[in-house]
Amino acid sequence: MSQHNKADQARKGLIASVKGKAKEIAGAVAGNDSLTAEGQLEQTEARKRKEASTTESVADAQAQQARAEATEARLEGAAERTEVEAQAAAEKQKADRQRVADKGAVTAAAHQDLAAERRQAEQDAQRQVQEARTQERVETAAAQAETDEALDDQWSSVRASAHDRADAARARQRADELADDAGVPRDQEGS
Repeated sequence: MSQHNKADQARKGLIASVKGKAKEIAGAVAGNDSLTAEGQLEQTEARKRKEASTTESVADAQAQQARAEATEARLEGAAERTEVEAQAAAEKQKADRQRVADKGAVTAAAHQDLAAERRQAEQDAQRQVQEARTQERVETAAAQAETDEALDDQWSSVRASAHDRADAARARQRADELADDAGVPRDQEGS
């Protein structure tokens, strides 16, 4: 529901509540129980509409926040992975430069040590990249779970809102029936 529609619904709810209160007071003053009951029902309907709108707004905000958090987690994971990959590449280049500089002067044992260091550096770099990817997947999955939960909450709120609106419509219909039975003219503006 857009902000304009939400504001419009809020105005309509306020007007319905005020009209309901006026009918309740008029019915009480005139001793017309049917008009009093109709006014009370209109106030209840307006209150339920307001509660449904509030619940829907909260669910929308939660879903939007969860989507933002999921995006942030993906971006952070990608940035961490890029940083680890750059660091690993720098370490590998450093090891390569060291190997080239020492190539002519080192013995076979020194070559073996350097190769072992390089293998270790590559293994460390691969491990760090893998850990960063794993962390990114975990954070993305957690953010997705929050998004899914927020969307489930939003749908539950929408369903609850629809249920509340249906209850309000039934209450209005019952009030109209009571008004018809009592011979009270209907409010043409609300029909």
